[in-house]
Amino acid sequence: MNRILLAISMLCILAACKYTPDKAPGNQNSLLNSLEKEADSLGKSSPDIQLQHWEKRLHQSAVQKDRSANAFVHYQLAKYLIKQEPDSAAYHINLALEFSEEAPASLKFAVCNGAGIVAESQGKYYQAAYYFNESAAIVISSDSAAQKPMPKVICLLNAAQYNNKFGQHAKAIRQNKLALQLLQQMPEPSARHVFRAYSQLFTASAEEGNISADSLKANLHHLQLLAMESGDPQQQRFFCDHAGHFYLLKQQTDSAIHYYEKVKAFDQQALEAGSSSALRNLFITQSNLALLYSKSARLKSAETTLQSIRTLESAGAAQLLPDEKALALKALLAYNFASGNLHGARVAEDSLAVLNRTISRSAAVQATSEMEAIYQLQAKDRNIRSMQSAMAATDQQLKLNRLLLYTGASLALLVISWLVMLAVLHRQRRKRQEKDKALLQQQLLRTQMEPHFIFNTLSVLQSFIRFGEKDKAILYLNQFSKLLRSNLELSRQNFVPLSEELDALSNYLSLQQMRYEQGFQYVIDDGELKEQELLVPPMLIQPYVENAILHGIGASASQGNIVVKLELKNPGLLQVAIIDNGKGFPSAMPKEHRSLSGIIARERLAILAREEKNAAAVEISSGPQGTTVLLTLPVHRQF
Repeated sequence: MNRILLAISMLCILAACKYTPDKAPGNQNSLLNSLEKEADSLGKSSPDIQLQHWEKRLHQSAVQKDRSANAFVHYQLAKYLIKQEPDSAAYHINLALEFSEEAPASLKFAVCNGAGIVAESQGKYYQAAYYFNESAAIVISSDSAAQKPMPKVICLLNAAQYNNKFGQHAKAIRQNKLALQLLQQMPEPSARHVFRAYSQLFTASAEEGNISADSLKANLHHLQLLAMESGDPQQQRFFCDHAGHFYLLKQQTDSAIHYYEKVKAFDQQALEAGSSSALRNLFITQSNLALLYSKSARLKSAETTLQSIRTLESAGAAQLLPDEKALALKALLAYNFASGNLHGARVAEDSLAVLNRTISRSAAVQATSEMEAIYQLQAKDRNIRSMQSAMAATDQQLKLNRLLLYTGASLALLVISWLVMLAVLHRQRRKRQEKDKALLQQQLLRTQMEPHFIFNTLSVLQSFIRFGEKDKAILYLNQFSKLLRSNLELSRQNFVPLSEELDALSNYLSLQQMRYEQGFQYVIDDGELKEQELLVPPMLIQPYVENAILHGIGASASQGNIVVKLELKNPGLLQVAIIDNGKGFPSAMPKEHRSLSGIIARERLAILAREEKNAAAVEISSGPQGTTVLLTLPVHRQF
């Protein structure tokens, strides 16, 4: 019998020590190369066909196991969803950014450039500038990125445009010059992109202030030749605008007025043709002209132009941006001062100061909000990478332990071998439990604040700011920051005070209530349990409340109601009822409609049931009158 037990123990140890080779990097690269070839072959197919293809690819196990392939597929999905479903595009590009951390430079370039385009489409210009500069840095530092030169050119021009917009003129000059070098190396460079590069280079050089007049004049000459050769009215307008700016810098007012009057003619023609941006362009040009007329003592022309500006402002006040209105106030200030109307000049100066303060505050709020979102995503990525490193170290430790056990077991007696086997089995069980916990924590970090929720939240905040709802914006931002902090704090603990969990849930419901414009009411009935010193597992109630809002209240046209009722069944179990009056859902819901947060919540409940040895579970019942979720959670008491 002892011999049989020894043989079994040795077989178990040998099986545990079996070596499994890691997947070769070459296999991963071949999968990525295969996906790139598929993308090229699908280039002429309809967007719907391409979208269906990449959605199928996303769920294949080979793609799921390969981070670079995962990043590539998410990037392709974002590319085809950006026009139809911008929120979904933002979600996929965010995942592509996460998975492309260790991807080849060409893929990282494409993903960062795509993230810039998605941010730009949502009006998040600071995020767009950040991601365009990230992709431009890859272009500059790697010769292998984006083998085709045109994507490099467009990326550099986009980055340069935003750097010039946000005052990084020297950086914009370098990027525009590099784009011109790439264009000149092409057999048939795009004339449109060459003109854009020279145009942006002129603007950045003029704003930088330390560029010689000869250099600016050379750029202006290139622009003139390109505009004449193309015959494009838009390019001719840009040339005249740059020429007016050039002569304004040289303090040749008459020449500057001459070119700005040409720009005015182009803008008036565009306005008559129904161009969407013509009114704003004409408003800016008229403001520049009124300022020049006033400075050159042509007060009659300045007065007539200011009257035209007022007419344009009345016709398109909603289209005009604050910094464009500031140009008109500068012109009015110069006119009143030149005409001796000191009272009018003081009034215009005060209005301009107020408007400039508003512009500065709005820009600061927008920049803070957008960059905070990037910081949150980067912080979550760092946490995930840290967990992955810990899991890899755990795996290496397990392999080492198995090898040591194999060596010792070959020399040990029956009893020692039997004890070693029991120790190994116990240790492996504990390591597997720790690994399961680490995996679930990783998934929780990924889902505790979904990217589309962050982008939707920032979009709502931007809307409040745009329409001047300052109090709402401040309240919304405060509540959102509290929710972020509480989620990050709660996710680090196994059990948290019930009062903190309910406060975080109330804050989340309040945010969603503001987002849906009071489209639902909610009640949290804790039966005075909040006053008791109870500890509960964190962030298990919120996923089901989120489902009630999205799939229950969000799908209903009537006023929604959500009730969260807590009841202590016995000293060790808490029952939470989540009731909504939405449309309900079929009992046989397809798998693809099950939310990721719901799946992870069920996995956590299963682990809690094993660890706590109680009936932690969830029951869902739904009908035409609404849905009820009964959540049974283990509770501890504070001592």
